[in-house]
Amino acid sequence: MLLGLLGVCAAAALAADPAQACAPARPALVRTDAPQPTDPAVGCTTPEPAPSRTDPVEMRQPLPRIAVGPGQPAVAVTPSNLVGSAVTMTGLRVEGIVDLPTGDGTMKAIKFAMDQAVIEDFLLRAPAPAGRTMLLTTQRATLRGKVGFYITRFTGRLLGTELTLTPDRQDFVPIAPPNPVTFTDLTVDLAFVSSDSMTAWPKLGVRLE
Repeated sequence: MLLGLLGVCAAAALAADPAQACAPARPALVRTDAPQPTDPAVGCTTPEPAPSRTDPVEMRQPLPRIAVGPGQPAVAVTPSNLVGSAVTMTGLRVEGIVDLPTGDGTMKAIKFAMDQAVIEDFLLRAPAPAGRTMLLTTQRATLRGKVGFYITRFTGRLLGTELTLTPDRQDFVPIAPPNPVTFTDLTVDLAFVSSDSMTAWPKLGVRLE
């Protein structure tokens, strides 16, 4: 039901044990405005690179332009606004920048693809007819299977650090982290969302303003 309504609305800190000091402390997210280390720390072994996922975004490279998917419907000129206390993304890939069709042109958005997204304290404000706003709320929203978020602005915190991503500003570039990634204090301007299934727990609240 939640997907239908959307369509209508158009790691932890380093361990104290020195033997664990070489373990990565956060998911594989690359800040594009900071230098990256080139040599391993003394006494550390260089881990084997993990197998790449389909078309991972390369480190230090701008996001590629990608073609709009076949059958992509037109999106609202004004994106919806999604907020949540946290989102956990499993199998995250940032595929690139796409021009989504609107009623009078195109809208530039970034495509986040993932296997699953779980959003806590979900609140979506979506444009509705006659200048009104539809509010969708639930304690937890879960999207599964071929999840696609088409985002015009993403802001969240990773281990306390605020990060922002837009088609024109890229504080960080996710590079297909192998483990689930959790962002807190989520605020997203969302042009379009797709998935095989979407559920709300314990129930979905819907109202117009």
